[in-house]
Amino acid sequence: MNLSHLKMLITVAELGSLQKSADHLSRTQSAVSMALKKLEDSAGFALFNRSGYRLQLTEQGQHFLRQAEEVVRQQERLQSLTEQLKYGAEPLLTLCYDHTCDSKLWLPSIEHIQQHYPATEVHIDGESQMRALKRIDNGSADLALCPWLPLFRQYGDFETLPVAPFELTVAIASSLVDDFERIPSSRQDLLELPMLVPQNLEIGINLDAVLRLPSQQRIRVNEVNTQFELLKAGFGWGIIPKHIAHNAIKQGKLVEITIPGFIQQVSLEIHLVRSANRTLGPAANAIWESFA
Repeated sequence: MNLSHLKMLITVAELGSLQKSADHLSRTQSAVSMALKKLEDSAGFALFNRSGYRLQLTEQGQHFLRQAEEVVRQQERLQSLTEQLKYGAEPLLTLCYDHTCDSKLWLPSIEHIQQHYPATEVHIDGESQMRALKRIDNGSADLALCPWLPLFRQYGDFETLPVAPFELTVAIASSLVDDFERIPSSRQDLLELPMLVPQNLEIGINLDAVLRLPSQQRIRVNEVNTQFELLKAGFGWGIIPKHIAHNAIKQGKLVEITIPGFIQQVSLEIHLVRSANRTLGPAANAIWESFA
C-alpha cells in the first residue's frame, strides 16, 4: 500500500466512477483501476461492489476507507509539520474574521506577533456570509473568528475554541416605528414590514429554511454593516449582532422588538477556528494557545 493508492481510493469512493476519478486526478482510468486492484490484493478482500452503474464500497471497504482517510490526514499533518520545522516561523500569517464578529478580538494576538514574531507578516481579512470558514477549509487562512454552530462541522474538518459570547437581537428603526404607529408586537405585524435578511451563507446553509422568519417583502444583503445602515435608515426590521446595534439602541435610533414566542435574543458563541488537517506555524500556534 502507498499513499497515492490510498488517495485514489478516497477519490473513487467520493465520485463513484473510475473515469471521473481519473479525470480529477489527471491519471488514466487504467492507472486508477490498477491501484484499486493492488489495494484489494494487499487487503485480501474487495473494496468496491462493481455490479451497479456507480461503484459502491463494500462493508469491509467502508471500514478500510475510514482508516485510509486518517492515514492521508496524518501524512498531510506530517508534511505540514516538516515544512514548519524546515523554515521556522511562518513568513505570512493570515487571520480572518466574520464581519458579524468584533474585530477588536484580534488586538492582543496582533500585539503578541509584533513582539515575538517580528519577521512574520500578518494579514487580517474581514469576510461575510461565513466565507472565513471556507478559507480555513481551503487553506487560504490560518485562523478565523466566527459565530459557531455545531452543524458547521459537516462543512469541514475544523478544530475550535470558544472565545466570546455572541448575541443576536431583533431591531427596527425608531423612524419606522413612528410610521407604523406602534412597535411591532406580533408575527402578523412583521408580515406587514420589509425584512432585512442576510443572503444564504457561503458554506451552503439556506437561512430561510433554518430561520423560517415572517415577512412578505425581503431585502437581502451580503454584509452586516450594510444591513445595519439600512436598519438605521428605516428600510425594514432585521436580526443583527447586538454589539453592532448596541450604541444605536442606546441612542434611540433603533428599537428592540419583543414578540412572545418569537426570536428575541439568540445567544451563541464566537469561536476561534483552525483546520484539523494542517499544523499551525509557531506564530499561529502561539495565538491558538493564548486563546486556549
